[in-house]
Amino acid sequence: MLRSISVPLAVLDGGWQAWEAGGHPIACGDETGGGETSAAPVTGPLTPVPRPGMWTGIETVGAVSRGERPGTLVCALPPGGFEGSVPSRYSRRGHIPGSLSLPGRGLLDGTGRFLAAAQLAERVGSVLKGDESPVILYCGGGISAAGTVLALTLLGRKDIALYDGSLEEWSQEPSRPLATGT
Repeated sequence: MLRSISVPLAVLDGGWQAWEAGGHPIACGDETGGGETSAAPVTGPLTPVPRPGMWTGIETVGAVSRGERPGTLVCALPPGGFEGSVPSRYSRRGHIPGSLSLPGRGLLDGTGRFLAAAQLAERVGSVLKGDESPVILYCGGGISAAGTVLALTLLGRKDIALYDGSLEEWSQEPSRPLATGT
């Protein structure tokens, strides 16, 4: 989200648990800035600068699925969600036709950190197989897909868009096809 409006950011690989496990300092304070913390908050004006192409909508996804527009659809759901073999909270089970499966959780190690660069490249490469067309990622509601966008970004891909409506939106309309199986 922040990248899409040109806000500089960093992601804590492995989350809060990795920070604590690394022995890094932790400061506490109340909402008014008091407490144990001594660092002054960084403040200043924020001027969002939208970066076109980082998000995509249902019409573009449909056009890519039908082969009317270049691109590769990638579903970041776990295998059972992609195949439609497990219960789902969405209106219908399965994946958008023409999609490839790249489960977002499969890009993390046992501690919640992204796989080492070589492993990550191998895992992604086994799905995308050198495909250089634009990549559109989706999942159920955009969360797993956002992590997968970050993984592809770490590998140097720049032609990535997130369909944040994902299956939550796609599956609501019975006329939009869903495929099951691998």
